[in-house]
Amino acid sequence: MADLSDLLREGIAQLNLPLPQTTLDKMLLYVEYLAHWNQTYNLTAIRDKREMVIKHVLDSLSLYPFMHGTRCIDVGTGPGLPGFMLALALPAIEFVLLDSQIKKTQFIRRVLREIPLDNVAVCHQRVEDHKPAILYDIIVSRAFASLPDMIRCTAHLHAPQGCYLAMKGIWPQQEIAAIEKNHSVEVKALTVPFLQSERHVVIIR
Repeated sequence: MADLSDLLREGIAQLNLPLPQTTLDKMLLYVEYLAHWNQTYNLTAIRDKREMVIKHVLDSLSLYPFMHGTRCIDVGTGPGLPGFMLALALPAIEFVLLDSQIKKTQFIRRVLREIPLDNVAVCHQRVEDHKPAILYDIIVSRAFASLPDMIRCTAHLHAPQGCYLAMKGIWPQQEIAAIEKNHSVEVKALTVPFLQSERHVVIIR
């Protein structure tokens, strides 16, 4: 655990995030729960805790500078990524973590019993069936769908001045070309500490 703590602390420093040690401790506790329950429920293909810190925790937190708003939905959140990490780091933003697979939303609820967060709600539902009373000004996705499909499936969730933040690997040129022209698209490279792979966020308004 000490090695993981050093790894996370160095990663947070490289990302220049103003997070207290208590928040980092909760992130590491999440990794412990994910590694434990992953053995039974196959929540992620990543098995190694060090890789979880890099590819789940630090990768999720690379979105921190782009989170401007008060209400965020993480569609296809899986075991709570990136939404759970962002909720820990940004307590002033309300998060809904939505996934259609019950084993994944059950895992998040189990974690929330051990790491209570007042700014997180969990929703087991298909995104097309989700009908919020208040629309979202941030729609986040990490491994949900192609960009055109994401826009189509979530258009009814989008506040007028809101934006999409879609996390991708390499620059998704073909997906961007397929987006309808009435959307503005901006792509930013993400720097994830200790990760060699390309990462980008596609910002769509």
